[in-house]
Amino acid sequence: MATFSKWCLRFSAFFGCLYILSFAYIAFSRLGFPLEIEWMEGGMVSHAVQLANGHSIYTAPTSRFVPFFYTPGYPAVLAGLSWFIGEPSLYLGRLVSIIATLWTMGVLFWLIRRESSTIYGLLSIGLYAALFRTNGAFYDLARPDALYIALVLSGCTLIYIGRSWRYTAGAALIFVAAFLTKQTSSVFVPPLILYLIWRDWRQAILFGCLTFGASSLAVWWINRATDGWFWTYIFEGHQGHLFYWKNILLEYWRDVLFLAPLLLILPLLWFGYRVPIIGLTLLLAAHWTYAFMFRAQTLDYVPHMYYRELWYESPRWAILIPPAVIAVCCFAYRMRTRVLTDIKTPGFFLLMFIAGAGASALNHSTQWAYSNCFMPLTLFASCLIPLALRDLTDAGESRDARFTGALHFALACQMVALIYNPLAQMPAAHEYEEAKRLKQTLNAIDGRVFVPGHPMLAYQLNREMHLHQMGITDVKFMGGVTDLRTRLANGYWNAVLTSDRTQVPGLNAHYYVAQKLTYESINSLRAKTGFLVRPESIWYRHDYASRSLATGLNGNFEDKNGQGWQADEGFGHPFVVAHRQPGKQGRFLARSSHKGTGTLRSGAFKLTSRGLSVLLGSTRGAGQLRVIHKGKVILSRGAPRTKNGSLQRINLELRQWSGKRVHLELMDSDANGRIYLDDVRRI
Repeated sequence: MATFSKWCLRFSAFFGCLYILSFAYIAFSRLGFPLEIEWMEGGMVSHAVQLANGHSIYTAPTSRFVPFFYTPGYPAVLAGLSWFIGEPSLYLGRLVSIIATLWTMGVLFWLIRRESSTIYGLLSIGLYAALFRTNGAFYDLARPDALYIALVLSGCTLIYIGRSWRYTAGAALIFVAAFLTKQTSSVFVPPLILYLIWRDWRQAILFGCLTFGASSLAVWWINRATDGWFWTYIFEGHQGHLFYWKNILLEYWRDVLFLAPLLLILPLLWFGYRVPIIGLTLLLAAHWTYAFMFRAQTLDYVPHMYYRELWYESPRWAILIPPAVIAVCCFAYRMRTRVLTDIKTPGFFLLMFIAGAGASALNHSTQWAYSNCFMPLTLFASCLIPLALRDLTDAGESRDARFTGALHFALACQMVALIYNPLAQMPAAHEYEEAKRLKQTLNAIDGRVFVPGHPMLAYQLNREMHLHQMGITDVKFMGGVTDLRTRLANGYWNAVLTSDRTQVPGLNAHYYVAQKLTYESINSLRAKTGFLVRPESIWYRHDYASRSLATGLNGNFEDKNGQGWQADEGFGHPFVVAHRQPGKQGRFLARSSHKGTGTLRSGAFKLTSRGLSVLLGSTRGAGQLRVIHKGKVILSRGAPRTKNGSLQRINLELRQWSGKRVHLELMDSDANGRIYLDDVRRI
């Protein structure tokens, strides 16, 4: 092997080791973070709490609980471990995933080292670790993905290395466990049966019958124990999700080609030698070339959830460089090396790579898919690529080592292109303090709190389970959560904590935004992956009692006369009942006339807090709320403009004027519009 080629290979292995260390550092650093790192973590752990408390997770949808459309394996593991470790928690859920990922890496290293050498074993786990962020940083989350991947790899490895009936039966039982962890594992069973038919048709029958038989028996038993709800959620529910054919035909391949082009291009090069059907190779090459050209012509795409972590996405044209460089390197090798006479890698690894690519494509093309969809492809690409590189390297050395170096250079380019910022995946030190303050704020609320984006947080507060936001959306196909509106109308929850993506039917009719949470930075307490949500607003039940902002000054206008407030003639009669005004608090609010302009002024009062919080809105946006101190405007905030004048919670930061006397002015500057004010309170 030439010096350049050796250095590129060693460089890639070294980078792979850095990625392994980076994953370990991230995983153990955020293991104990008390809130969700990905927004569905808490919902998944709540499944384990249900099981640990002796309840079924597959029941009629209620505001108490609605399951995700997953099989129960992962929460069952957490519930089982809780007998020895303690109550299911985010910590326990993440720990299980970390152990599963370390197991996956260990099996990868052992298997590839067994087939080739230590350096290629390191490349295998290094590549898998390098794709941690590309896969949504899901390797250590309290979700079933890491455990499912570990089970699939273990089952496939047993089939490959085993020749006895015991190995085959063991692999079948592992795949039953994998199916009960995540349904996508079933994609790998037919290819494994084909492989066993080629090797020993009797073992193929055993594996197929045991896998399908035990899985069917498990489904029947769980479905019977849950009065049919298991089938409703796991199968009928998934049918309610849209399937995007354009993704599986083009966009999936396009995304892989730009996120990690080596995963497609190097296997295609090796495939051209391993399966000498030139038409099929050219067809794949043409399809991926079209995908490349399509992206090259649409670089004005909106920020993409898959591409946002690429460090070279700006300027946009830079994303064209890695796939182009890797393709040129592979093409140069192919032109120089027309035939490989000694291919050592068994077809089993190609078969599993195809199955992994297919499983990822199906996941990618399903509604609400996220980057974790690439994990099956990543797993088996991490198996095939080191072995394919070994084959291509050994053959290339017998001809021209310079072109072997081109392949190793392509590998090195891919490892560099996968660089990500580990700190962006970890909560900052101040976020632990903000999480503590959030819990203190919620603990101060008297009564139950509904937290649809963070159900485990509510469980810790009230010791009472309720549904996750995803459940509200998932069961729309069966009529929705029928008792949710009733509970909101009856005031079952004293408060509701919503995130910026929360949509709770009926919430606006019975609750109002009482507090807009403030944070140290734009990313504080925001999920680090998945949907980038964070707790945003605390809603309270409507309060119809008058509340003072200061002596002689009403803060919520429920006294009907707005004590301490004075409107000029152009503003009109300000204090009105507005039953249907979205976002209001109570019955009364302050509202300007839709004819003329004017100002509503408050009496002076002393600031005794860091600021004020108000409900503010307008129909045309031509109005503002001003804070006045000694005749000077110290803060001005324009009224949010909405079609129906919906009021929104706005915080006015006035920390530096604490202790000063100020007054408020609500200005309507549009003769044809209205401005609204309600619920002025200290923060």
